[in-house]
Amino acid sequence: MKNQKLFQGALITALMTSVIVAAPTAHAAKGFTDVDYTKEYGAAVQSLVERDIISGYADGTFKPFADVTRGQAAKILAGILKLDTEKVDDPKFSDLSPNDEYYGAIAALQNANIVSGLADGSFGANRAITREQLASMLTSAFNLYEYGGTLPFKDIVKNSNAYYTVGPLYENNITKGVTADTFGLKETVKRSQLALFIQRIENLEKDRVVQSFKANDFGANALEVIAASNWIAGTADEFFSVRSQSDKVEVEALREGTGSFVVASYKIDGDGNYEYIGLNKYQVTVTKVDGKLQMVCQETEELTPGTVLFFEQDHGINAKNLKLETKDGHTVSPKVYSYKPYRFEGWEEDNIPNGAAYELTLLQAGEYVATFSDDKGKSVRVGIHAAVDGYDIYLAEAMEKIELFIPTKEIGFEVQSVKVEQYTGALIDEELLDVKFSKDGVKVKRVGAGNNAIFSVRLMGENGQKLYVHGSIYSVSGVTSMYYELSTQEEMEEPLY
Repeated sequence: MKNQKLFQGALITALMTSVIVAAPTAHAAKGFTDVDYTKEYGAAVQSLVERDIISGYADGTFKPFADVTRGQAAKILAGILKLDTEKVDDPKFSDLSPNDEYYGAIAALQNANIVSGLADGSFGANRAITREQLASMLTSAFNLYEYGGTLPFKDIVKNSNAYYTVGPLYENNITKGVTADTFGLKETVKRSQLALFIQRIENLEKDRVVQSFKANDFGANALEVIAASNWIAGTADEFFSVRSQSDKVEVEALREGTGSFVVASYKIDGDGNYEYIGLNKYQVTVTKVDGKLQMVCQETEELTPGTVLFFEQDHGINAKNLKLETKDGHTVSPKVYSYKPYRFEGWEEDNIPNGAAYELTLLQAGEYVATFSDDKGKSVRVGIHAAVDGYDIYLAEAMEKIELFIPTKEIGFEVQSVKVEQYTGALIDEELLDVKFSKDGVKVKRVGAGNNAIFSVRLMGENGQKLYVHGSIYSVSGVTSMYYELSTQEEMEEPLY
């Protein structure tokens, strides 16, 4: 999506030429006869009239409760955003032609993915715009996408399209409901309401803290951006947001916090061929000074750490203790890692596993072996491969396990015989597994020297039952593990397409 930045000067210029206002009259200075200046909208009208942003009609009225059309709203927005309304691609709306008054504005907004047409393929330029439609236009036009709160409106369902378009406007005090608990999605927008929207957007824009990065700053003509660690712990809120169009990235401060983002830069020629230029990582610090947000984006070479979570429910021990070594057996300095209880901040209660939980964070790439232990003599070894991709450390892990036990309860019948069906596509000749069964279940043990393989074992019951054990043997940093899942005969016979 193309994104545009709102500037107050552009707002004033665009709205002075808007078609929904009449030429200024002497009555404007004295006050309109049909405007209640004790109301909030009256104060907004007065402020905008005094600055020649809007005006009334020759008869001394403002007509505060007259509808605004979709075409008029489009012209206002295109002017505010300083869009080129001459060089545009045809939006192909069935009721719009290049000779129409609002064609350029509507096309420019549609090209920028800010507006869309109606279900019948038309735009409906002369139809009154609804509050839902205007909310969608404003949210897209001014990059207001972050919202995870609770709306008071009974006519907006959480996680619906309206929730995500009205929510950011409500959170930023740009819009209110027609009543305390009703937004009025299908109600039309009045001139008085539009005056309030304009004034509130002006106030919002004055306080927004945004930093831009352009492609040519990196010797490129195309950019991509990825934000990292920009969420406030235990919430659904970001403290800064990133957005991009093909040749520009914008970072906006939302709340206090510290995180980072990475910009990837490219050169793209006329044939669509990509030339990779590089990655640049920025540390973002958002603070509040005298009640106003301030943001610093500083380039950094720092890597984003990688994290392993260790759950007692999965590993069978309360892993209070950690011994971390390199693959070669050398003790790792505590400066390279941290190990602490995991707090499950932001997790839904039903998803929290039972027992203790710990978080191992690695600050450097490498091959590690972690030995987790409790106070009762139990321990588990885990191999960890920490690799750098760009500015992030990504982890692969394997808990040491050289045998599997599948209980009869899980199988569903008592196994009478077994047959090893496959070793890694039948390419391995030597024996990899020792499979034994009893009334209690089936034990699959690795006996071969290979560290990486896949296998399949067919389990058969007394009455012709069949079940398949599909598994893998894999090694990370010299620590070998095993994994399995079960498939029925019916699942085996299902087509793959």
